[in-house]
Amino acid sequence: MKSFTYKDLTIELNSEVYEPAEDTFQLLEAIELNGCEKVFEIGTGSGIIALDCCRHGANVVCSDVNPFAVKLARINYKNNISLMKGSFEVRCGDLFNVLKKDEVFDIIIFNPPYLPTKKSDLVGGSGWFDIATDGGVDGLRLTSRFIDGLKKHLSKSGRAYFIFSSLADRNKLEKYLIKKEFKIEILSSLRFNDELLDVYCIYF
Repeated sequence: MKSFTYKDLTIELNSEVYEPAEDTFQLLEAIELNGCEKVFEIGTGSGIIALDCCRHGANVVCSDVNPFAVKLARINYKNNISLMKGSFEVRCGDLFNVLKKDEVFDIIIFNPPYLPTKKSDLVGGSGWFDIATDGGVDGLRLTSRFIDGLKKHLSKSGRAYFIFSSLADRNKLEKYLIKKEFKIEILSSLRFNDELLDVYCIYF
């Protein structure tokens, strides 16, 4: 199985799971942790972001709709367990469906499928690559659902981090965030080929 090292973490990969890329590392570098906060990461993939948070002392719940990703994140946790300072749990399911009604977090993280996608753009095969990248016609299909779920599961003093692509509809995104009464910060921007990737931090 392929693997690589990120700082002191050893991360195994799986061909059925989204491989950490520029957006993953941009998000990793933008997240600020303050000790043993409660963290929820949606779409954990290999688990690298969740593991990095746990390594810094956070108590982490992470999830993925892809069962191959859930298995891989558990493998990567076991391989790096000696470095972990917080708790770590992996759940299989879609967005906030894996949470109990009363579960609330200080930090919620999502690297969503953000590419505007038509049916002709889909790769096919097992379908897991398409699920990891297909943002719908406007690129916001999963991002808007993510924003909707934050009211119930993000603490009043908490913050949420996610990736946005300039290929999607920024005006629509920011209008939606304002409608939902979130404050907005763009923490970093990265030019990649024909798009600009931004890390958004939103909070109440």
